[in-house]
Amino acid sequence: MLPSGIQHDAIYILGVGSQTPVGRTHGSSAAAVRCGISAYAEHPFMLDKRGERIIVARASWLDDMMPMAERLSVLALDAAREALQPMTHSRVRSRIRLHLALSREGLGDQVRARQVADSLVSSLDGAPVDDEVAIVMDGHAGGFLAMKEAVEELRSGRSAACLVGGVDSYMTADRLEAIDFAGNLHSSHNTWGFTPGEGAGFCLMATGATVAELGLTPVAELQAVATAQEGQLLGTRTVCIGEGLTAAFRAVLGTGDRVHHTFCDLNGEIYRADEFGFALCRTSEHFVDATQFTAAAECWGDVGAASAQLALGLAVASWERGYAKGHTLLTWASSARGPLRGAAKIKQAVNPRQ
Repeated sequence: MLPSGIQHDAIYILGVGSQTPVGRTHGSSAAAVRCGISAYAEHPFMLDKRGERIIVARASWLDDMMPMAERLSVLALDAAREALQPMTHSRVRSRIRLHLALSREGLGDQVRARQVADSLVSSLDGAPVDDEVAIVMDGHAGGFLAMKEAVEELRSGRSAACLVGGVDSYMTADRLEAIDFAGNLHSSHNTWGFTPGEGAGFCLMATGATVAELGLTPVAELQAVATAQEGQLLGTRTVCIGEGLTAAFRAVLGTGDRVHHTFCDLNGEIYRADEFGFALCRTSEHFVDATQFTAAAECWGDVGAASAQLALGLAVASWERGYAKGHTLLTWASSARGPLRGAAKIKQAVNPRQ
């Protein structure tokens, strides 16, 4: 018999973990965003094309010369461990499948991505994480695709639990220079660019049946997750009217759904703001107040492939700390240079022990 409030086939979030420039845990990162604390600062040595120090949001405890693959592995490790904490003393009988969102721009190919994934799994010593990792390399919204694949795997019974994460960083000379010369870097001469950041976010997911079997307490319920495609991309001679993001919103928001707050990856680029605005116009009936949203990039910078899971972590924290304004929250992200758009509807979980 299932505990009160837990549904057999529902998907629950059991734990979350974060590593960001404003905090080295889920709680500290969320508190910093809640307080509006920013990690924006001059890069120690990188200059833009006008000779000014590039403004970034970086993990200051990491070596600035650390290779990208190693940097991502280090960021991901502590966030993954934090998300796995509920499983520390559980009697889970099967391996946990890892679904990992990475950036093609940051790593270049599947070979280096596989190196990051293998390094992470080998470092999670003692955790029952399967060696076979499902990797997604699809930009900012890649984390939602990873979550979607994990949900399908859980509901099919192929895994008892899935660890879903995203990690990304812009902190290499090549990547910062590429952003600058493409005209996308925020600076005193380009107010519509974005500030490069870095971070990692993870969430541990399982069905209600597994939650009941292991006697765990969920922190949230993932009611729906969806992805969609946008045809009018950033940097092309077309006008984006938010069709892809609208499709993602409509796929997760059902009749009667009312969203109290949104957590998103808006980063200061006008394209992204316009896209969100058009999507809101088409789906306004689902929002209690469309102006109630959190864009954490103003604190930890643009976090690329880590966007989805870090946004989910903020939603969970708002319930944990008691400042959420409702029981239904929306998270979303748009891949910067690709067509993928993603969204998830999160509901406050019922505590079966109350």
